[in-house]
Amino acid sequence: MTKINVILGSSRKASLGRGLFKNLEQQKAFFEQENDVELQFIDLAEVNLPFFYEDLPPMQNKNRALQANEQKWVDDMNSADGYLFLVPEYNHSVPAVLKNALDFLAFEGKDKPAKVITYSNNGRGGQFAFLGLLPTLSQLGFFTLPKPTVIGNVDKNFQLDGDYQPDAPSKEYYTKKLAATVNEISFYSKLFKEHPFNK
Repeated sequence: MTKINVILGSSRKASLGRGLFKNLEQQKAFFEQENDVELQFIDLAEVNLPFFYEDLPPMQNKNRALQANEQKWVDDMNSADGYLFLVPEYNHSVPAVLKNALDFLAFEGKDKPAKVITYSNNGRGGQFAFLGLLPTLSQLGFFTLPKPTVIGNVDKNFQLDGDYQPDAPSKEYYTKKLAATVNEISFYSKLFKEHPFNK
């Protein structure tokens, strides 16, 4: 079964993206059946990684000794065939907690597809976060799909528990858009898994 990690790229308890993350999680069974994939939801607040501290870069350290939660994060990323990152925009870039989590990785995402969902509390949808994340994903070897899914006014549409707001202005639009996003990353994850690049 093709496995896709859905990662909330913020650790704030009141993160606006938490409602979006929970909304996708509520539809886990539906998305898995529709796309013939397995979805694993990862909240970086629960992973609780320290600031990256190793003496050597992970790519050059064959004898790493990690704490249990750090090793689980690395193993979870290694076992996935594709990735869906939910990312807010912090000062026109990517949140430090997500960059730090990626700093723990070496080759776990190499030659695997990644799709980015950006979000914000305004109409721009946090698009600068996508641009801020691209260099790191590229250097780690992820195949980042070129167009992010942009979710604007996320707080006006999603409650923190994942339900839509009673008067959500874009409920129908975002329901279709998120389903198409999961379908897209599922397609490329299966494609890359079934047809790996042989060096």
